[in-house]
Amino acid sequence: MEELTDYILNEETVLLTGEYNGHGRLCARVIQGEDTFLVDSRPLHIINETMIGLGSDFKTGRKCAKRLLGDVSMCPIKINCNLGIWLFPTKSYNDDFCIWFSLMHVHNTKALGIRRTEVELSYGHKIIIQMKESSFNQKRKKAEDLRGKMIKNSKGPLTFYVESKKGIKMIEGEGVKRYTLK
Repeated sequence: MEELTDYILNEETVLLTGEYNGHGRLCARVIQGEDTFLVDSRPLHIINETMIGLGSDFKTGRKCAKRLLGDVSMCPIKINCNLGIWLFPTKSYNDDFCIWFSLMHVHNTKALGIRRTEVELSYGHKIIIQMKESSFNQKRKKAEDLRGKMIKNSKGPLTFYVESKKGIKMIEGEGVKRYTLK
């Protein structure tokens, strides 16, 4: 089975979770498009590295999500607004076996008993998780709420600035009056 050394989340990433490889090392199981493979990194490391490449990080993403949603536990996170990548966890992010679902790839859910849910995903994938359907859908709804708020906040009114023909000359000096404006 293929095992990658690194990975960046993209619009075809359906989900990622922790899984031990054949040598007992914790890796990330990734479903991307129609494929699945292991990555020699923990899921949270992949999420953080992807976000760093986009100018943020996991800690900042969580802080922003909590600011917009309130102090929710297991909050969703924005990876890339332009590509529509929003992830939400099934467990605490500290749990290496937390499943991180990409919101855009979750299509439907079906209860399979008291604490089991079948999740229908893009590319014909299905995964059965140990969670109430209502709990899963609440987490999904939080991710939808975060997406809605962030998209709304990024669509402010257009503002046009007219550049003045007259500029300011600023001269740096020393002492109490540091700058002179002319």
